[in-house]
Amino acid sequence: MLNNLIGNIKNGRLIRLQYLGYFVLLNFMIFFFAFGTILAIGAGEHIIGGNLQEAQAQLREWFTLPFILVFALFMIVFSFMNLNIMAKRIRDIGLPGWWSILVILILEAIISFVVSQQASSGIHSLVWLLLVLVPSNSLGKK
Repeated sequence: MLNNLIGNIKNGRLIRLQYLGYFVLLNFMIFFFAFGTILAIGAGEHIIGGNLQEAQAQLREWFTLPFILVFALFMIVFSFMNLNIMAKRIRDIGLPGWWSILVILILEAIISFVVSQQASSGIHSLVWLLLVLVPSNSLGKK
């Protein structure tokens, strides 16, 4: 499983159902990581007794550079895993994986700045839908 999430960077492939499964698994992992962080913040506020000013002071103490670095590291790892399974699925369709992702990200950034964030989100959703629906080797050599 970890090999599919973080390994085979240059030549791995995922069929549609595998991609969908890993996408759902990765989103659950991100959700539980974020939920755990929020739960820890809420528990800290509850322990303090609901005093908002005390809770804010405590959060400033907790959210120091080491916490921010660990949180950023987790988000970078989750983002890499998402891009890696996306590259594998694109490779399975028959396109170059990482180059296609680079083009998609640039296109989404341009659309976000020129048109709107909603249009960029629509492009992102369309790409995801195509990754789930387009069969293997449909654009590559047969």
